[in-house]
Amino acid sequence: MNNRLNSALLTVSAIVALPLLSVAPSFALTVTVGSVDYDVTFFNGSYNSNSSLFQNPPAGVLPWWGNDMLAIIFAQHVYDKLGLGPTPGNGPVFAYELSGTDILGVSQDLGDLLIQYPETISDTSAVKYAIATPLNSSLASVPAPLPVFGAAAAFAWSRQLRKRIA
Repeated sequence: MNNRLNSALLTVSAIVALPLLSVAPSFALTVTVGSVDYDVTFFNGSYNSNSSLFQNPPAGVLPWWGNDMLAIIFAQHVYDKLGLGPTPGNGPVFAYELSGTDILGVSQDLGDLLIQYPETISDTSAVKYAIATPLNSSLASVPAPLPVFGAAAAFAWSRQLRKRIA
């Protein structure tokens, strides 16, 4: 009897714990721009070493690429939540264009929400760039396998209980 009770408690505990064990992405900062939620974070690196990132999604991670006004809007939404960027007193660079061998972008003043500064950075310089991922991307909708195993264990356990009661 004790083994059965232990087994039942273990099964119930596993069923309760499975949603907690499934892998969930961690988000640095969630902002909403144009009714789309984005996970905004940053990376330290250069354009030349990470050129694939400097595109619009889904190929890249800069939804403001090619649109300086959108870069300003994102910078305002983030404000001071990502910390310091390459310019003292400012946040990370929201890069929006490649001009020759320079990256053009804006950085948010960390003391005033209404002030952004233009940034011109060499494509070989490693600095702190802001990046964003839409939260409703197809990768986020892929289910983890653990809930399936939990459901199967619960089903098997309920079948055993039914046989025992009947």
